Amino acid sequence: LKLGSSQLCFCGAQKMVLRKVVFVRHGESQGNSKNVYTGWGDTPLSVRGEQEAVEAGLCIKATGVKFDKVFTSFLLRAVKTTELVCNASGHESVPVVKNWRLNARHSGALQGLTPEEAVAKFGEKKVTLWRSSYDVLPACVELDDPRHPANDPLYADVPREDLPQGGESLAHTVERVVPYWRDQIAPRVQNGEAVLVVAHKNSFRALWKYIERTPDEDALDAKMAPASAPLVYEFEDLGDGGLVFKTKYIMNFPVVNPALGPGAKTVGKAYFLRHAESVNNARGVDNGWEDTALTLKGEQQAMEAGQCLKHKGVKVDVIFTSVLQRAVKTAEIASMISNNAFAVPVVKSWRLNARHSGALHGLSNAEAVDKYGEAAAEFRTTHGAPPAFLAQQDPRHPSQDALYADVKPEELPGGESYDMMAKRVLPFWKDTILPYIKAGKSVLIVAHRNPLKAIIEYLGEESEKGAFDGQVRSTLPFVHEFGECDANGKPPVLTKYSLSSLTTLYARTLRPVGKAVFLRHGESLCNLNESFTGWEDSGLTPKGEKEAEEAGRYLLEEGYKFDVVVSSYLTRALESVKRICAVSGNSSVPLVKSWRFNARHPGVLQGLTKPEAIKKYGKEKVNLWRGSYDVMPECVTLEDPRHPFNDSLYAGVPHDELPPGGESLARTVDRVVPFWQKDVVPRIQAGETVLLVGHKNSLKALFMYLEDTSEHEMFDVRPVSATAPLVFEFAESGFTDRLSIVKKYWVKHTDAEGMAKGRCRDGSLHM
Repeated sequence: LKLGSSQLCFCGAQKMVLRKVVFVRHGESQGNSKNVYTGWGDTPLSVRGEQEAVEAGLCIKATGVKFDKVFTSFLLRAVKTTELVCNASGHESVPVVKNWRLNARHSGALQGLTPEEAVAKFGEKKVTLWRSSYDVLPACVELDDPRHPANDPLYADVPREDLPQGGESLAHTVERVVPYWRDQIAPRVQNGEAVLVVAHKNSFRALWKYIERTPDEDALDAKMAPASAPLVYEFEDLGDGGLVFKTKYIMNFPVVNPALGPGAKTVGKAYFLRHAESVNNARGVDNGWEDTALTLKGEQQAMEAGQCLKHKGVKVDVIFTSVLQRAVKTAEIASMISNNAFAVPVVKSWRLNARHSGALHGLSNAEAVDKYGEAAAEFRTTHGAPPAFLAQQDPRHPSQDALYADVKPEELPGGESYDMMAKRVLPFWKDTILPYIKAGKSVLIVAHRNPLKAIIEYLGEESEKGAFDGQVRSTLPFVHEFGECDANGKPPVLTKYSLSSLTTLYARTLRPVGKAVFLRHGESLCNLNESFTGWEDSGLTPKGEKEAEEAGRYLLEEGYKFDVVVSSYLTRALESVKRICAVSGNSSVPLVKSWRFNARHPGVLQGLTKPEAIKKYGKEKVNLWRGSYDVMPECVTLEDPRHPFNDSLYAGVPHDELPPGGESLARTVDRVVPFWQKDVVPRIQAGETVLLVGHKNSLKALFMYLEDTSEHEMFDVRPVSATAPLVFEFAESGFTDRLSIVKKYWVKHTDAEGMAKGRCRDGSLHM
C-alpha cells in the first residue's frame, strides 16, 4: 500500500485527488516521566516511550503502508522515535529529514522545571497564563543561559535571528512550523509521495491549527492521539490551490466484526498481555520453559501495562497466567498497579507456558544455528517443525522440574513445534477461560508470545495471521470484546483493539449523544476571606448569589433545559444550584448530590489563608502541596473537626471511602471519575443534557480525565467560571463507554471572556 499514491474520487464531472499524511508523536521521554517541562531540552525516551514507538511502527507495518520520506525534529526523543518506528515498520532505508522547525515549543524559563517548581518560582497565576494562552510568551531565558538555543551546538548552523528568542508561545511556534510544512512537506505530498512526520505535541498543534483552519482560541484544545497510535490526515489535492483538509483518524482504531458492527451487546472481555522482558530476553537466548526472572526493564514494562489498565478503568474478574515466573511476575505487577490484585483469583497453568524449544533451550540464535544449522531457523519459522527433542532424563526436561511434579510425565513436552504447542493451549482456552467470558466476565491473560498468538489467531480470520506482533506487547494490553453466544454456543468476537491506543475522538464515525454544562459555585465566605475552603461547609456571599443568578440568566436566554442537575454535598454548590435553576427555569429538574463531587480536601490547610499557611508550614511545602498532582498535603488527624469522619454530612459514607484527612489532586481524580462514569455518563449516552455545578479542583479532576490531560499538563486545563457556563457536547463510537468531546464552548461568552471569568480571586486560571 503506497499511502501517498493518488486516489481518485468523482463528484459529477469533477475529479478529486485524495492525499494522506501520517503523524506520530514521539514516545514518552525521560523528561515526561519526571514531569518536567522539556521544551528544547534534549531528553531521551523512557522505557515506556520506546515501547510506544515500537507499537506505532508495528501498527504501520500491519497496515502495509510504505513511506518515501520521513520528517522529524532535531530533538533526540523525536529522532529515536523515528528510528524505532522505521525499524519496526520495515522503513530502515527510507530517507529521514531532520529540521529544527519541527522542534517542540520552547518553554522558556519553565524548561527543566516541574510544575510545582514553576509555581514556586513564578507563581500560579503566571504559570497557568503561559500554559493556557495561545499568544502569551513565557518568561524567556537570557542569551547567556545554557537553555537558550543559541548556546546549543545542535543549532550552530541556524542563523541566530531565526531561532526562538529564549521562549515561545504557541503563536510563535506556528510562525516557524507552517512555512516548513508549506515549503518542504506539502509539495512532496502533492507530488504523490508517502510522508511520515514524527514530532512533538505543540509543533503538531501549531501545524494542525493551520491545516484545519482552527481559530486561535481553540488551538490549545487540539488533543493528541496516544504516541502508539499513528494519526492519518486526509486531504483533497487542489493542485495550485494546495491541500484541503478533509478528515483524520487513528490508524489502529478498533477492528469491528463486519457481520455485527459497533453497538452489538458486549458480554465478556479478554485482555491479552505478553510477559515483560526476562533475563534471557535481554541476553538474547531462547527462553522456552527455562524459569528466568524479569529484568529491571521488564518490571518497568509490567508497571506500564498496569498503568494502562488503570488509566482505562479496567476491572477484571479473573487472571490467567502460565507457571513461569516471568509471566507470573508480570501479572502480579500489572494487577497491583491497576488495582486488580485484591480478591481477584489467579489461575496458573503450565498449558499457557511458552513453546518448549527442546534442545535449543538456553541457546542464543547464533549458537542454535551453529549447532543445528537450517533446522534451527525452520523451527522458528515453520508451524509444523519441532526442534530436536530433549530426553526425559535431560535436566532441561520439564519432568525433572519440581514445578510440574503434579503433571503426568507423558503429558509434558521435551520440545514442541508451533502446532504441538497450540494443541495444548487451545483446549485450555476453550474449556477453562472461555466459560468465564460466556458468563459475562472480564479476564486478563498474561502469557508468552506463541500461546497468545495461537489463541488470537484461532479467534481471528485467516487474513489476519501475521499481525500478532503488532497487537500484543509487553506494556500494551490487547482487547477482544465478545458478544452473546451464537447457535453453536460460541461467543463471536465483536471488536478488538490495543488498549493503549484506544482514543474514540479519532474514530471514523461518531454518534452524537448528550451534553454537559459546567459551572463553578459562586463566591463563598471562605473565598471572600481568601482561605483554603476544601470541605468546610461555607455558604455564598451576596456576590456569590449574584454570580449564580447571572449564570442562570445566560442559560435562560439561550433556552437551556436540563434533564438532571449534579452537585456536591457542600452548601456553596447547592445554593448556587438553587439560584441557577430558579433563574433559568429549571427549578423542577431532579438533583443528584454526591460527596464524590466535593472540592479537594486540602488537609491541614483548610480554613487557613495563604499567608497563614506559609507562616505555619513554610512556602516550600505549601507550594508543593498546591502545585503537585500526586503529593498529599499533611492530613488532619482523626480528632480534628475538619476530618470528614467528624461531619454528620457523611454519616452514611463508609469511612474507608472518605479522604483520610486530606487529598492530592490524584486522589480527587480517583473519586470523581468513577462517579462520572457510573452516575453521569449513562444519562449523556441517553441523550440528556446535564448541568454540573462543582468546585475548582473537582472540576479540574474531571476535566483531566475527560480531556486525557497528563499530570504534566495540569495547568493547561480550561478553567470553569461561576457565571459563564461551559458546554461540552459528546459523542460515542460504539466501541467503549468512554465519551468523546466533539465540541466545547461558553454560553453567551467568547473564549477570552470565559477564560477571564474563570480566574480565581488570586488571578490564577487553574481550577
